[in-house]
Amino acid sequence: MNYRNDQRAPLLFISGSEDHIMPPAVQRSNVKHYKSSTVTEHVEYDGYAHLLPAQKGWEDIADFALDWALRHAR
Repeated sequence: MNYRNDQRAPLLFISGSEDHIMPPAVQRSNVKHYKSSTVTEHVEYDGYAHLLPAQKGWEDIADFALDWALRHAR
């Protein structure tokens, strides 16, 4: 796999601080692996577990992700 693909789309990793399936540490490692000249970011939501859309306040996370995607659209 070409981790440093400068031609790929922007990449956002979203994690919850209480996620034990894909812990934030794994997501931070992913950011380091995929870092390139293309935008690569990680956002961690305190108190959230793995299934973010099933938890109270998921709308704010979805709004953030949409805003982020629109900001970084090519």
